[in-house]
This record gives sequence, structure tokens and C-alpha cells, in this order.
Amino acid sequence: MKNINNFILNFSQIIASLMVVIAVSSCNSWDDHYEQLDTRLESDIITVLSEDSNYSTFLSLLQQTDYKDFLKTSQAYTVWAPNNAALAQVSDDILNDPDMLKQLVENHISRNSYNSSNLDTPLFVKMFNNKYIEFTNAGGSTSFGGVELIEKDVLTANGILHKIGTTLTVRPNIWAYLNENSDDFLSLMEYFNQFNETVFDEPNSVRVGRNSLGQIVYDSVFKTSNKRFDSIGDLSSEEERFTFIGLTDAVYTDVFNSLKGYFQYPVEDSIKSVTDKVIFNNLNFPVIDSDELDGTELLTTTDNLVTINKASIAEEHELSNGNLFVMNQYDLAPKNVAYKPVRYEIENIERREIGSLVDLTISSRFNSLASGGFTNVVDLLNSPDGNDGNNYFEVAFENVLSASYTINLKFTPVGAPQQTKLKFEFSYVDENKNTVVDEIDAITVSHLEDGIISIGGTYDIPVYINEENDNEYSVKLKVIVDVSDAETILYSRRFGIDYAELVPVD
Repeated sequence: MKNINNFILNFSQIIASLMVVIAVSSCNSWDDHYEQLDTRLESDIITVLSEDSNYSTFLSLLQQTDYKDFLKTSQAYTVWAPNNAALAQVSDDILNDPDMLKQLVENHISRNSYNSSNLDTPLFVKMFNNKYIEFTNAGGSTSFGGVELIEKDVLTANGILHKIGTTLTVRPNIWAYLNENSDDFLSLMEYFNQFNETVFDEPNSVRVGRNSLGQIVYDSVFKTSNKRFDSIGDLSSEEERFTFIGLTDAVYTDVFNSLKGYFQYPVEDSIKSVTDKVIFNNLNFPVIDSDELDGTELLTTTDNLVTINKASIAEEHELSNGNLFVMNQYDLAPKNVAYKPVRYEIENIERREIGSLVDLTISSRFNSLASGGFTNVVDLLNSPDGNDGNNYFEVAFENVLSASYTINLKFTPVGAPQQTKLKFEFSYVDENKNTVVDEIDAITVSHLEDGIISIGGTYDIPVYINEENDNEYSVKLKVIVDVSDAETILYSRRFGIDYAELVPVD
């Protein structure tokens, strides 16, 4: 037992001695590490960068653009510094242009500290020139704007320094790219440029005082805006990311010819303006990775479905707010972007006419289960006169294409005492301004009906009907209560109806 205790004691002494040796050597190692770290944490980004002669050109450019002193201030910055070899590849056109040079330098500086070790997911970093650049860790490699980092996460007193071997190109946004290359997209740019307007840029204007009325006076700055961006998304914004389809004139012509037949109109300019609107409203998407295109339909920013064929992408351009695909073919399926059901909610009074406001009433009852949230009760109080003057309501459809449609009516149960009997007239004005009328046979509708009933036949509408109320061309449906006094034993003059709809023919 005594020998065992002596062995344990001796072994403990050996371990203790070893721990002392390890502690002393570790202490020296960590002291060296912290001494180096402390030195850097006492120095700003410029001082640390000055210690490496490979970055003297970048320091010189910082001096030229007044950022050298700026990056000595006690704020938090991240700098991705290109080495001398990288900057030697920059053209003299950029280096000799103060504005372009400033943009280039600002493309390598960001506010706040961005450490690569915190990149669980790719991050878009806002640079001093308001561009966003992707910072990512993938497959054990850290890159910024697609450029691999030579040295990363160098801590300094006022931020983080990363070193790169390639200059980060200042990429234009989608709108800037289209303007710079407008000759490649003549029809596209002709369309969009008609919506350009000059507007007051309040955030970038400087307040200089107030006038005698107490109103703020600015040293005003103006900018060009585009009203069409309100519909499709702002292609000039650096805060959003899109994929835009760049149509060359050849591809535009093909798409135009495939759609123009749906917008036939006696005035040729009207055909072009409406067809163009459909085309150019369906070129923008939330950002798409071309490598992930698999033939599925994609939703445009105007909520239409379009399939982009990867094989039809002739060029792809990575831009500051997304990317642009130059296509050699672009398919806009009419039924996805234009040739859609045309619905008229009966509670809408804008394009509705009632034969007699006294005898026939339409009241809307809120119903969360009904389309549009309403159940409409049509009630004929008195006997219809011999000329059907008080027993109908008529609706006028808008945005009807020059195409073929059938008619659906959606009925709803309202607790009427019994079924009703209805007849219809469908009419349209043709290209020669003649009114064509189809009298549709009467049908019986249950007071418990809760569904869609098709009426009439197939109608070929010859002229595009726009949304203007005073349009000389029209498409109308008249719904007539066809219940005489003698028939009130069998039929009610009350019924529920939700909407009338024109349905495209396959």
C-alpha cells in the first residue's frame, strides 16, 4: 500500500512539473499572439495597410479621393484592399476621371465591420458608392463580389481589413446598363423613355433656409425617374434585386407579332401601344439564378407566369442590382399575360345599368365565402312591363381582347322562396360600329344554386375593348328577369348572383 501511495505521489509530481512547462511555453505563445493583436488593435486601417508595400497604389488612390484621412477616424469600417498588381490592370480612363475613380475607391469600402467568420449565409454589403456586393463563404473559400480573399479578417482599431488580388469592378444597375447599351435595345428603350420624368430629389437636396412664408428653401437637386417603374419595379434602385429580360429588336418583333392579334383595333397606334404595354410589363422578375432554371413557370413582378428557357439566354450580365438576360427567344404565352378571364363583379356600379331603379334593385351583402366578399341580391318588385323596361340589369366588360370567349355566371343562394327564370342578351360593337346582339334562351336557376352556370355559345370579339367608359366599342351582357305575373306561382323574381365572366376559349 505504501509503495502504491509513493507511485501516485511521484506520478502527480511529474504531471505537475509537465503542466508548469506547458503553461510557461503556452504563456509565451499567447503573449506573442496578443502582443501582435494588441499592436494592430492600436492602429487604424490606414496604418496597418501601410505596413504592406503591396498595397501602396491603393493607399495613393485613397489619398487622391480624400479617403485616407477619413479611414483614420474612430468609426467602424471594412475595407477590401486590392493589391498593386490588381490596380495595374485598371484603365487610365478610370484613373484619370475623378468621378469614376471615386466610384472605384468607394466600391472597396463599407461602413460597419464584416468578419468572414460570421458568414453563415451570403451577405450583400452596402458600399460607400451605394452599390451592394455579395460577401460569401462557400466550400471553404471566402469571396467578395466573386473575388477570393488573399488575406482576411485583419482586425484594426477602427474596423476590419481584407486583402484581394483583383479590383472590384463598379457594375452599373439594370437601368444604367440599358441606357449605356441602348443601341442594342432600341424598341425597349423607346418604350420606357417615354415615361421618364424629372423629379425633385429631396434627400440629396440641401436646406439653405426658409422663405418669407416659412417654407423650407433648398439648394435643389433633381433626378430622372420613370413612371413605369411604379408598375414593374424600380430598375434604377440599388436597394432591390431583379432579373430583367433584355429584348433585342429582333426578339421584340417576334413577341409583338405573337400578341398583336389579340388587340385588333381600327387605329394602328392603339394596337401597338397596348401590345407594347403587355410585353414590357412582363420582362422583370425577382432575381433569378440562371443555373437554377429548370423549365418551371416564374412569376413576374406584375404577377404573371412566364417560362424562361435557359437555352434561349444568349448573354447574362451580372449587375449591381441583379442580372440581365439577353434572349435570342422569349415566349410570352397569351393566356398567362393577356388572354385571361374577364370578370365583372355585380356589386360594381361603375359599368352597370339597371332598367328601373324603382322596380329592380341590386343589394350587396357581405359574405366571406363569396367571390369578392359579396353576395348580390337582385330583386324585381313589380311585374315587368311588356317592353322589358324595368326587369333587367346590364353590365359592360372592359379589357376584352379581340379573341373568342364563352360566358359564365356565378350564382349564390339567398333564401328566395323558389327558383327563378332568366333570359339574356349578349351584344358587342364590331369593327364597322355595328351592334351585334345574341338573344340567349331562358334558363331556370334554383334559389339554392351555389356555383357557375354557362350560358350562350362561343363569341368571337373582333375589336379590343379598353377600360374607357366612353369607348365607342363595347361588350355587354343583359340579364333579364323573365317571370310574368302568371308564373309567380312557379318562379321568384329574386335571385343571388356574384359575378359575370368572359372565359377564354382553349
